[in-house]
Formats: sequence, structure tokens, C-alpha cells
Amino acid sequence: MAEKKPRKPKTFAPSLSGRCLRYTVMDLLGFGRHIAPEALVAMHDGASLHKRFQQSLVDLYDVVGVEVPLKDPVLHVSGRIDAVLKEGDHQVAVEYKTVRDDKFAAVRVAGPFFDHWAQLALYVNIGGYDAGRLVVENRETNERLMWLQWPDVHWKSWLVQRINTAQTYQEKRTLPPREVSLNCRHCDRWQRCFKSEAEREAAIAEHPLWEPHPAAPEIIQEGDPVWRQREDIQ
Repeated sequence: MAEKKPRKPKTFAPSLSGRCLRYTVMDLLGFGRHIAPEALVAMHDGASLHKRFQQSLVDLYDVVGVEVPLKDPVLHVSGRIDAVLKEGDHQVAVEYKTVRDDKFAAVRVAGPFFDHWAQLALYVNIGGYDAGRLVVENRETNERLMWLQWPDVHWKSWLVQRINTAQTYQEKRTLPPREVSLNCRHCDRWQRCFKSEAEREAAIAEHPLWEPHPAAPEIIQEGDPVWRQREDIQ
């Protein structure tokens, strides 16, 4: 009987870029997720909006491609970019997210969520694009916000360190310490870190702010984020 070939280690997905290290390693090791029914509905709705958005880009702009593959054989990163636009001599990676109304109000005031920004930063800095655009849509009103991102050596260094650290734990098949924060409340793997909701809430109360190691780079926002179709893209 022929021996089974060893399974290749799971590659690092760009969507993990801004997640806590423990969650990331769980994903790399193939841990399951407990996804609430309402979250599944939101994911389904988001997928439909996603396709509509990509088609609007194809109709209106100079699109290099949609669902553009990104692979880095050194860092073992693999994923797909929502779209890549040609703007003059520049190729620009576009990341599209949908959120509910209360989260949309929050990003309008405070700027983009860290995990959204980090995913785009991976596309720009690891993928080697000239710039990136993060577009966030309100699932209830279809209003959109957009931010521009440039390559940043600090972001690239942070991403490489986090990816390397996660893959070290993956190779050892062990989990890193918890990175407790308010985000634990909405995590679909929180049961892997806490025995009960009460234990989780106590940990969050003691440590509500996420403190990744190394410290996360700053999110640098430029200009007015309000999306105005062609005016913002050109």
C-alpha cells in the first residue's frame, strides 16, 4: 500500500492580516469556526453586493482584472484581490467590504477598521502594487466610503513579522498566547480561548484594547473618504 504524501501546510490568507495571532494560527491549523446564523446571512448578502460592485468597476473604470491572484512563495501567502485598476501608470489594488449600518457610522467617524486596512496593506506591500483603495459599503443604505493607501515600509515589516511568527507556531502545531481585546466578543473561535462567556467578558474588562506584538503601524488616512464614483477613482 502506497504511503500517503504529507499534506502541504495551509497558506496564509490575506484576510488574516489584521487578526489576532492566536486566531490566525487556529486558521492555519484548520480549526473550525462557530458562525452565527445572522452572520451567515450577512456573508451571503455581502457576496451578492461584492459581485455587483466588481461589475460596476468593469463598466466604469480601466480594470486590469477582478479576483486577481496574489501569491508569495517565500511568505506562503495566497489569496485573491477584489479588483486591480489601472490609474495612469499605476496599478491599484481595490479591497471591498460591506458592513451593517452601526459599523458604517463608526468608520465614518473613526476611519477604517484595522483588519480591513491590514488586508489592503498586504495587497499593496506584499503584492507590490503602486497604491490601494479600500471601499466600505453600508449593506442597508448602499452608501460607500473610500480610503487611499500607499506602500509603507512600516506596514510591510509588521506584516512580514506577523506572518513569520504565525507560521512558526503553525510548524510547531501549537497556539500562541491570547491577544485579548474587545474583538474577542465578536470572534467566531472565542470558545477555543475561554471556557464561558463570563470568563471571556472578565478578560475583556481587564484588557479591552488589542496590543499585538510587534505594535501595529499607524493607519494613515488621506483626504475625504466619501465615495463619489468616478471623481474619487480618477
